[in-house]
Amino acid sequence: LIRARGGALLESVELFDLYRGERVEQGKRSLAYRLRFRSPDRTLKDKQVDKAVAGILARLKEELSVEHRG
Repeated sequence: LIRARGGALLESVELFDLYRGERVEQGKRSLAYRLRFRSPDRTLKDKQVDKAVAGILARLKEELSVEHRG
């Protein structure tokens, strides 16, 4: 879902942390991903990346009931 919603500017997705413990409700887990956005022909603006991330988060919430803890 992350790759599909990230679009052409999403260069890579990496899961770098998985946490289960006292700070996370039992039966749930906290996942942290590193997303790299890049354009081969221009410098990306914060607004472009923020819009892509918001779209990813919305899709994850809609399809998987993911909660953003950011």
